[in-house]
Amino acid sequence: MSAFGTLFREMRQGKRLSQMDFALECEVSAKHISFLETGRSKPSKGMVLHLAQMLKTDLAATNRLLSAAGYSQVFSDQDLTAPGMAMIKEAIEHLLESHLPYPAVVFDHEYYLVMANEAMQEMMARMVQLGAEFPARPNFLLSLLNERGMKPFVGDWENIACHMLQRVYHEHLAGPFRDQPNRLLDQALTIPGVPQKWKSHVVEHLDYPAIPFTLNLGDKQLRIFSTIATIGTPLDVTAQNLRIEHFFPMDEVSKAYWKPQAVS
Repeated sequence: MSAFGTLFREMRQGKRLSQMDFALECEVSAKHISFLETGRSKPSKGMVLHLAQMLKTDLAATNRLLSAAGYSQVFSDQDLTAPGMAMIKEAIEHLLESHLPYPAVVFDHEYYLVMANEAMQEMMARMVQLGAEFPARPNFLLSLLNERGMKPFVGDWENIACHMLQRVYHEHLAGPFRDQPNRLLDQALTIPGVPQKWKSHVVEHLDYPAIPFTLNLGDKQLRIFSTIATIGTPLDVTAQNLRIEHFFPMDEVSKAYWKPQAVS
Protein backbone atom coordinates (compact mmCIF):
# COMPACT_ATOMS: atom_id res chain seq x y z
CA MET A 1 0.00 0.00 0.00
CA SER A 2 1.31 3.47 -0.91
CA ALA A 3 1.79 6.36 1.53
CA PHE A 4 -1.05 8.18 -0.20
CA GLY A 5 -3.32 5.13 -0.12
CA THR A 6 -2.78 4.62 3.61
CA LEU A 7 -3.44 8.26 4.45
CA PHE A 8 -6.43 8.50 2.12
CA ARG A 9 -8.01 5.36 3.59
CA GLU A 10 -7.53 6.67 7.15
CA MET A 11 -9.25 9.93 6.23
CA ARG A 12 -12.15 8.16 4.50
CA GLN A 13 -12.65 5.79 7.39
CA GLY A 14 -12.40 8.72 9.79
CA LYS A 15 -15.47 10.15 8.06
CA ARG A 16 -17.26 6.81 8.55
CA LEU A 17 -17.72 6.40 4.78
CA SER A 18 -17.57 3.09 2.95
CA GLN A 19 -15.69 2.92 -0.33
CA MET A 20 -19.01 2.65 -2.16
CA ASP A 21 -20.60 5.63 -0.41
CA PHE A 22 -17.54 7.80 -0.96
CA ALA A 23 -17.25 6.73 -4.60
CA LEU A 24 -20.85 7.82 -5.19
CA GLU A 25 -20.15 11.22 -3.64
CA CYS A 26 -17.02 11.65 -5.78
CA GLU A 27 -18.76 10.35 -8.92
CA VAL A 28 -16.08 7.74 -9.53
CA SER A 29 -16.20 3.95 -9.32
CA ALA A 30 -15.73 2.10 -6.04
CA LYS A 31 -13.07 0.07 -7.88
CA HIS A 32 -11.06 3.24 -8.54
CA ILE A 33 -11.27 4.25 -4.87
CA SER A 34 -10.04 0.77 -3.94
CA PHE A 35 -7.14 1.00 -6.42
CA LEU A 36 -6.14 4.40 -5.03
CA GLU A 37 -6.08 3.04 -1.49
CA THR A 38 -4.10 -0.09 -2.35
CA GLY A 39 -1.62 1.80 -4.52
CA ARG A 40 -2.60 0.08 -7.75
CA SER A 41 -3.55 3.49 -9.19
CA LYS A 42 -1.75 6.80 -8.74
CA PRO A 43 -4.02 9.84 -8.51
CA SER A 44 -3.43 12.99 -10.52
CA LYS A 45 -2.93 16.21 -8.61
CA GLY A 46 -6.42 17.30 -9.62
CA MET A 47 -7.86 14.04 -8.30
CA VAL A 48 -6.08 14.51 -4.94
CA LEU A 49 -7.58 17.98 -4.61
CA HIS A 50 -11.01 16.63 -5.58
CA LEU A 51 -10.81 13.84 -3.01
CA ALA A 52 -9.69 16.29 -0.32
CA GLN A 53 -12.60 18.58 -1.16
CA MET A 54 -15.09 15.72 -0.95
CA LEU A 55 -13.58 14.64 2.38
CA LYS A 56 -13.97 18.25 3.59
CA THR A 57 -10.41 18.21 4.91
CA ASP A 58 -8.70 21.31 6.25
CA LEU A 59 -5.80 22.90 4.37
CA ALA A 60 -3.12 21.09 6.37
CA ALA A 61 -4.68 17.69 5.62
CA THR A 62 -4.95 18.58 1.92
CA ASN A 63 -1.24 19.40 1.92
CA ARG A 64 -0.47 16.07 3.55
CA LEU A 65 -2.45 14.19 0.91
CA LEU A 66 -0.60 16.03 -1.87
CA SER A 67 2.80 15.29 -0.34
CA ALA A 68 1.93 11.62 0.16
CA ALA A 69 0.95 11.40 -3.53
CA GLY A 70 4.28 12.98 -4.57
CA TYR A 71 3.00 16.47 -5.43
CA SER A 72 3.99 19.88 -4.13
CA GLN A 73 1.75 21.43 -1.50
CA VAL A 74 -0.60 24.15 -2.71
CA PHE A 75 -1.42 25.87 0.59
CA SER A 76 1.22 27.88 2.41
CA ASP A 77 1.96 27.34 6.08
CA GLN A 78 3.67 30.55 7.12
CA ASP A 79 4.38 31.89 10.56
CA LEU A 80 2.23 34.89 11.41
CA THR A 81 5.38 37.05 11.46
CA ALA A 82 6.32 36.12 7.88
CA PRO A 83 6.17 38.96 5.28
CA GLY A 84 3.52 37.10 3.31
CA MET A 85 1.21 37.12 6.34
CA ALA A 86 1.47 40.86 6.95
CA MET A 87 -2.09 41.66 5.85
CA ILE A 88 -3.53 38.83 7.98
CA LYS A 89 -1.50 39.94 11.00
CA GLU A 90 -2.58 43.57 10.50
CA ALA A 91 -6.24 42.54 10.24
CA ILE A 92 -6.02 40.50 13.45
CA GLU A 93 -4.28 43.32 15.29
CA HIS A 94 -7.07 45.64 14.17
CA LEU A 95 -9.72 43.24 15.53
CA LEU A 96 -7.92 42.97 18.86
CA GLU A 97 -7.40 46.72 19.26
CA SER A 98 -10.95 47.53 18.13
CA HIS A 99 -12.29 45.42 20.98
CA LEU A 100 -10.60 47.53 23.66
CA PRO A 101 -11.23 48.24 26.49
CA TYR A 102 -12.41 44.61 26.68
CA PRO A 103 -10.11 41.56 26.43
CA ALA A 104 -9.55 39.66 23.21
CA VAL A 105 -7.16 36.86 22.37
CA VAL A 106 -6.02 34.78 19.38
CA PHE A 107 -5.16 31.09 19.74
CA ASP A 108 -4.38 28.27 17.33
CA HIS A 109 -6.24 24.99 16.75
CA GLU A 110 -4.59 23.46 19.83
CA TYR A 111 -5.54 26.46 22.00
CA TYR A 112 -2.03 27.88 22.31
CA LEU A 113 -1.89 31.66 22.71
CA VAL A 114 -0.83 33.51 19.57
CA MET A 115 -1.75 37.13 20.28
CA ALA A 116 -3.61 39.12 22.95
CA ASN A 117 -4.72 42.72 23.20
CA GLU A 118 -3.68 45.05 26.00
CA ALA A 119 -6.76 44.34 28.14
CA MET A 120 -6.13 40.58 27.97
CA GLN A 121 -2.48 41.04 28.85
CA GLU A 122 -3.43 43.19 31.83
CA MET A 123 -5.97 40.61 32.99
CA MET A 124 -3.37 37.85 32.84
CA ALA A 125 -0.86 40.08 34.64
CA ARG A 126 -3.43 40.61 37.40
CA MET A 127 -3.81 36.83 37.75
CA VAL A 128 -0.04 36.52 38.06
CA GLN A 129 -0.11 39.13 40.84
CA LEU A 130 -2.69 36.96 42.59
CA GLY A 131 -0.57 33.80 42.30
CA ALA A 132 -1.11 32.39 38.80
CA GLU A 133 1.77 31.01 36.75
CA PHE A 134 1.74 31.06 32.96
CA PRO A 135 4.38 29.58 30.62
CA ALA A 136 5.92 31.72 27.89
CA ARG A 137 3.27 30.42 25.48
CA PRO A 138 0.16 29.58 27.50
CA ASN A 139 -2.36 26.99 26.41
CA PHE A 140 -5.91 28.19 27.11
CA LEU A 141 -7.32 24.73 27.87
CA LEU A 142 -4.44 23.48 30.01
CA SER A 143 -4.27 26.76 31.92
CA LEU A 144 -8.01 26.64 32.61
CA LEU A 145 -7.62 23.19 34.17
CA ASN A 146 -4.45 23.95 36.12
CA GLU A 147 -4.59 24.87 39.81
CA ARG A 148 -1.64 27.20 39.17
CA GLY A 149 -3.26 28.69 36.10
CA MET A 150 -6.74 30.13 35.62
CA LYS A 151 -8.67 27.53 37.60
CA PRO A 152 -8.74 29.42 40.98
CA PHE A 153 -10.21 32.50 39.29
CA VAL A 154 -13.15 30.86 37.50
CA GLY A 155 -16.20 30.85 39.77
CA ASP A 156 -18.18 28.17 37.92
CA TRP A 157 -15.05 26.25 36.99
CA GLU A 158 -16.46 22.72 36.69
CA ASN A 159 -19.12 23.80 34.21
CA ILE A 160 -16.64 25.72 32.05
CA ALA A 161 -14.02 22.97 32.31
CA CYS A 162 -16.51 20.34 31.12
CA HIS A 163 -17.66 22.62 28.31
CA MET A 164 -14.07 23.10 27.07
CA LEU A 165 -13.21 19.40 27.33
CA GLN A 166 -16.36 18.50 25.39
CA ARG A 167 -15.49 21.12 22.77
CA VAL A 168 -11.97 19.73 22.25
CA TYR A 169 -13.37 16.19 22.15
CA HIS A 170 -16.00 16.99 19.50
CA GLU A 171 -13.62 19.13 17.42
CA HIS A 172 -11.29 16.14 17.18
CA LEU A 173 -14.17 13.82 16.20
CA ALA A 174 -15.14 16.22 13.42
CA GLY A 175 -11.58 16.30 12.05
CA PRO A 176 -9.94 14.06 9.44
CA PHE A 177 -8.01 12.00 12.05
CA ARG A 178 -10.80 11.14 14.46
CA ASP A 179 -9.50 7.56 14.87
CA GLN A 180 -6.07 8.75 16.00
CA PRO A 181 -5.21 9.87 19.56
CA ASN A 182 -6.43 13.30 20.66
CA ARG A 183 -3.11 14.48 22.12
CA LEU A 184 -4.39 17.73 23.60
CA LEU A 185 -7.33 16.03 25.32
CA ASP A 186 -5.11 13.20 26.58
CA GLN A 187 -2.73 15.74 28.08
CA ALA A 188 -5.59 17.69 29.64
CA LEU A 189 -7.04 14.60 31.31
CA THR A 190 -3.76 13.96 33.15
CA ILE A 191 -4.11 17.22 35.09
CA PRO A 192 -5.18 16.59 38.72
CA GLY A 193 -8.75 17.57 39.57
CA VAL A 194 -10.23 17.30 36.07
CA PRO A 195 -13.94 16.33 36.39
CA GLN A 196 -14.21 12.57 35.98
CA LYS A 197 -17.61 12.73 34.27
CA TRP A 198 -16.76 15.59 31.92
CA LYS A 199 -18.12 13.80 28.84
CA SER A 200 -21.61 13.22 30.30
CA HIS A 201 -21.80 16.53 32.20
CA VAL A 202 -24.76 18.64 31.09
CA VAL A 203 -23.38 22.14 30.64
CA GLU A 204 -25.47 24.77 32.37
CA HIS A 205 -26.90 27.85 30.66
CA LEU A 206 -27.66 26.06 27.38
CA ASP A 207 -30.69 28.34 27.13
CA TYR A 208 -28.32 31.30 26.77
CA PRO A 209 -27.03 32.40 23.33
CA ALA A 210 -23.51 32.10 24.80
CA ILE A 211 -22.17 30.34 27.89
CA PRO A 212 -21.42 32.89 30.64
CA PHE A 213 -18.80 32.49 33.34
CA THR A 214 -17.60 34.35 36.41
CA LEU A 215 -14.04 35.56 36.88
CA ASN A 216 -12.87 36.43 40.39
CA LEU A 217 -9.95 38.85 40.41
CA GLY A 218 -9.24 39.74 44.01
CA ASP A 219 -12.22 41.72 45.28
CA LYS A 220 -13.67 42.02 41.77
CA GLN A 221 -16.23 39.53 40.50
CA LEU A 222 -16.69 39.82 36.75
CA ARG A 223 -19.46 38.19 34.72
CA ILE A 224 -18.36 37.50 31.16
CA PHE A 225 -19.26 35.68 27.97
CA SER A 226 -17.20 35.23 24.83
CA THR A 227 -17.54 34.73 21.09
CA ILE A 228 -15.12 32.90 18.80
CA ALA A 229 -14.48 33.89 15.18
CA THR A 230 -12.28 32.52 12.40
CA ILE A 231 -10.73 34.06 9.30
CA GLY A 232 -13.02 33.46 6.34
CA THR A 233 -11.84 31.65 3.18
CA PRO A 234 -8.15 31.46 4.16
CA LEU A 235 -5.57 29.97 1.78
CA ASP A 236 -2.90 29.48 4.43
CA VAL A 237 -2.75 26.69 7.02
CA THR A 238 -1.76 29.00 9.87
CA ALA A 239 -4.53 31.48 9.03
CA GLN A 240 -7.16 28.73 8.85
CA ASN A 241 -6.21 27.44 12.29
CA LEU A 242 -6.47 30.78 14.08
CA ARG A 243 -9.37 31.46 16.46
CA ILE A 244 -10.19 34.97 17.68
CA GLU A 245 -12.00 35.11 21.01
CA HIS A 246 -13.65 38.33 22.20
CA PHE A 247 -14.74 38.67 25.82
CA PHE A 248 -17.75 40.80 26.76
CA PRO A 249 -18.98 42.00 30.18
CA MET A 250 -22.48 40.92 31.20
CA ASP A 251 -23.33 43.56 33.80
CA GLU A 252 -22.55 47.14 34.75
CA VAL A 253 -20.02 46.16 37.43
CA SER A 254 -18.03 44.17 34.90
CA LYS A 255 -18.24 46.97 32.33
CA ALA A 256 -16.93 49.44 34.87
CA TYR A 257 -13.91 47.22 35.60
CA TRP A 258 -12.62 47.69 32.05
CA LYS A 259 -14.28 51.00 31.35
CA PRO A 260 -13.93 53.10 34.53
CA GLN A 261 -15.95 56.27 34.84
CA ALA A 262 -14.06 59.41 34.02
CA VAL A 263 -13.23 61.61 37.01
CA SER A 264 -14.75 65.10 36.67
